Amino acid sequence: MKTLYTLGLALVLTPLPGLVQAQASAEPEIASYSIDTTLKISTDRKTRGVSDTHGEPGLELTVEAAHESGLIAQLQLGSVSRVNYPEGNNLNAMLALGWRGGNPEGWHYGLGAAREWFPGARVDEAPAGFDASFTPTGWVNTRFHTSYLVAELGWSYLTARYLYVVSRDFRGANTATVCGNYLLVKLPSGDLGPALDCYGSAMQHSRGTQLLDLDLSYPLNGQTKLVAHLGWQRVRNFRGLDTMDYRLGLEHQRWGLVWGAELAGASVRNRDLFIAIDTDGTMRQMEKPKLILTVAKKF
Repeated sequence: MKTLYTLGLALVLTPLPGLVQAQASAEPEIASYSIDTTLKISTDRKTRGVSDTHGEPGLELTVEAAHESGLIAQLQLGSVSRVNYPEGNNLNAMLALGWRGGNPEGWHYGLGAAREWFPGARVDEAPAGFDASFTPTGWVNTRFHTSYLVAELGWSYLTARYLYVVSRDFRGANTATVCGNYLLVKLPSGDLGPALDCYGSAMQHSRGTQLLDLDLSYPLNGQTKLVAHLGWQRVRNFRGLDTMDYRLGLEHQRWGLVWGAELAGASVRNRDLFIAIDTDGTMRQMEKPKLILTVAKKF
């Protein structure tokens, strides 16, 4: 916690016999803010139970700032895989701004907005659909940047957070990308019917997607706390991407570091839509449960 002192100069007149004495007194006005920085390494970096790093280790830097007025800001930089986000530079950046009020040990609440960027990541000229002769009916260029409106309500160690997607797509989810990846997954088996049905009769986007997160951080003692999470994802126009994700683990402070172990994954409506295919054609499930180990340093 850093404290800024603004000094005001007051002139105090004290009558003395034959003399008026001027005395200056300083009364500080206190405005407080905090800045917390955390660097974390993990054996897998998952978002809502789905790996962003193709099941590989990930790195994350988070800077959080809070002012006594309730204004808050968070900047997060994290690693992602080019398998999941093609043509990118393996980076995901998120900036959130908002306001939080209430009592941290009792009821607390907040409102804000957030924006995610995936620099360089894109899918260019993907088919928007196919006609009866399997000829593309159009071509679509897609980026993965996403904007959210956020509201939260919490009590003590438990926080609920609701997010509403206001950008055209939720992390690039549209007919061209979702159904295109589905088609690639189905090609080896030759069962293309479900993938072609995915395209439907018109190009669809995922603006209006809704997300709900419940997070618990409960101290067991001065060095150890229980962390738990349940989340629900409802992707507009793409029911196959709907999920319920979970996370359960422990965090322990020792030697100036925070050590963590957690089980994280997701229950999904259509597992084929959560398969990532690398350049060698190898397929890997991104939502399957996994034990994730983490180590973090707070500054």
